[in-house]
Amino acid sequence: MAITLLDMLLNAGLINSDQFEEALRNRVLYGGKIGTSLIELGYISEEELALFLSKKLEVPYVHHDQLLHIPPEVIDLLPRELALKYGAIPLSLEKKRLSLVMADPADLLAIDEISFITGYSVRPLITPEVRLVQALGIYYQTSVDVRFQKVIDRIEADQIEVIEPLEEEPVLPLLDEETLVEAEIIEIAGWTERIRHFAPSELSKGLARADSREEIADLMITYLAGLFERAAIFIIRGDTATGWKGVLHQEPLLEITDFRIPLNEPSALKTVVDGAGLFLGPITETPMNRKLVEGLGGGRPKAALLAPLVIAGRIVSILYADGEEILDKKVPEVQKLLAKAALSFEALICREKILML
Repeated sequence: MAITLLDMLLNAGLINSDQFEEALRNRVLYGGKIGTSLIELGYISEEELALFLSKKLEVPYVHHDQLLHIPPEVIDLLPRELALKYGAIPLSLEKKRLSLVMADPADLLAIDEISFITGYSVRPLITPEVRLVQALGIYYQTSVDVRFQKVIDRIEADQIEVIEPLEEEPVLPLLDEETLVEAEIIEIAGWTERIRHFAPSELSKGLARADSREEIADLMITYLAGLFERAAIFIIRGDTATGWKGVLHQEPLLEITDFRIPLNEPSALKTVVDGAGLFLGPITETPMNRKLVEGLGGGRPKAALLAPLVIAGRIVSILYADGEEILDKKVPEVQKLLAKAALSFEALICREKILML
C-alpha cells in the first residue's frame, strides 16, 4: 500500500495528527494541495516541506529564486496549455531531457503526456505549490489567487535567513550517445518505480469514489486476496456474524452469504466483538470455530488474523484472514485498509444524507 504524505510527515515528527486533520479540512474547503494548507496554517515552513519531500521522493528541490529567473526561450519549451493544465514549468533542457518543476512530481500521467507531446524525456523537480502558482502568474500571465498571494507575502515577510541556492550537480564524464540513452532509460525506469510507491494506490482511489457498500466490499476483498491465501468479510448485526465476501486461493467463496455464526458462543469472531480489538493467533478448538473454518473452505490454519471495521463507535464488520505468511507483518496493511474503508463508508453515508435533505 502506498506511503502517504501523512505517513511521512507524522513519522518524521514534523506535524501531529490533529494538525494534519485541520490541514485536510482546510484543503477540502479552500482547495489547493495539502502542503499548501500546512504552510498556510503555519504548521510547517515552505523550505521544510519542500526539502523533506525532495529527500523522501528523491526529486531535486528548486528554490524560488531559481524558479523566478528562467530565460524566455526555456519557458517556450512547454506549451502554455500544458503548463497550466498540470502546474509545471520548464527549468532547463539538456540532451533532449527536460527538467520540469512541479508541485506534484508523483503525477506520472502528467509526466507521460508532457513527454509524449514535447518529445523530451522529463526530469521532475519539486517546489511548493504557492511558489509554482507565483511563477505561473509571471511566465504565463495568469492571476494569482488572493489566498496564495497572502501566503507568499507572509512567507517573504517572515523570511529572515537567506537560503543558499542548490549546489550545482557534479559534472559527469562525457558518454557516447548509445551509453547515454541506455543510462537514461534505466534511471527513468528506476525513478518511476520509486515514485509509484508514493502515488495514491488504485485501492485508495477506488475507495475514494466508491458509490455503494458492495463496491467498497469488493475492493476490500480483492485487496485481501492479494495479501492472504484465505480472507473473508463478516457483517456484524445484533448477536450474529453473517458472511458477506470471501476468497480462497484467489477464487471467490460463493456460498459465504449463507454462512452465519451466533455471537453468544465462544469463537474468534466473538473474541473480536467482545474486545473491540484485533485477534492474532491460533484458532482454538470450539464448535463455532470449527464451523467458521469449515465455512471458509476447511483446513486447520496455524493462525488467523481478525480485525474489526468500526464506524461511529460500532463494529459493523470483521475481516478474517489466514495463510502461510507470517501474519503479524501484515497487520499494518490491514489496519490501514480498515481505516480507509471506514472513511469510504462514512463518505457514502454523507452522500446519502445530502440526497435526502
